[in-house]
Amino acid sequence: EPAPQPVTEPAITLPPVSYEKPPNPFELYLSIRKQVIRQQNNLSIVHPKAPQGFKDYLMVSCGYVLEGKKASTLSVPMLSPPNSVQGDMRELFINQEKVRYKLRLQHLTEREKLILSLEQERIREHGRAARAMANQNLPLSVCTILKNEEIYHAMDAEQEEKEKSGRARYNGRQFLSWLKDLDDKFEKLKEDLLCRHHMEADSLYAIQKLDWEWKMKELGLCDNNATPEVDEVSVPMVQVHEFDLT
Repeated sequence: EPAPQPVTEPAITLPPVSYEKPPNPFELYLSIRKQVIRQQNNLSIVHPKAPQGFKDYLMVSCGYVLEGKKASTLSVPMLSPPNSVQGDMRELFINQEKVRYKLRLQHLTEREKLILSLEQERIREHGRAARAMANQNLPLSVCTILKNEEIYHAMDAEQEEKEKSGRARYNGRQFLSWLKDLDDKFEKLKEDLLCRHHMEADSLYAIQKLDWEWKMKELGLCDNNATPEVDEVSVPMVQVHEFDLT
């Protein structure tokens, strides 16, 4: 039987020894801060052009619904019980109408929030276009200054040149494409919002109609074995209206 071969350990390759002096971290930090301050000093306040129809914006007119401001909720109707509904059914109508009113108010608030979001995005795009025309990538703002406080890596000359060339390629056609993409995005959000509003209105109507039928049977206003007819006056449905984002 042959003798076992001795186990040879793999050779360990040591990394090359560098005698180069490492950079001073304090000097490196000061160099980064000087570069950041130099870039920050090149920023200026850019005044963008107001969007078309800005004076009619909801954020300017402040015609949206505010909690605690009763005058802003006057556009949301609160229906009174019809004369044909009496007794306990009248009390049920009042309780159901409170739920319907809450849903109407919620739908109006969500529509206004979507419109306000679009208006804010349009203003941002106009500001972005104004900065691009001025060859300025970032706005001169508190957020930019706070962001610059967290920079710990120096930017090389090639990266700076790349940013400058990217800003120089801006033109008016690109700005129109930004607005088009923004409108398409919010049109899709609007469709989803209206679809959900219709589902919520249909669901609430089905529940309240069923409660109305059970209440009629409980009070003996109809045959227990028959399904009573409930008109739209007794249990009205929350209407979902189309609205314009502009």
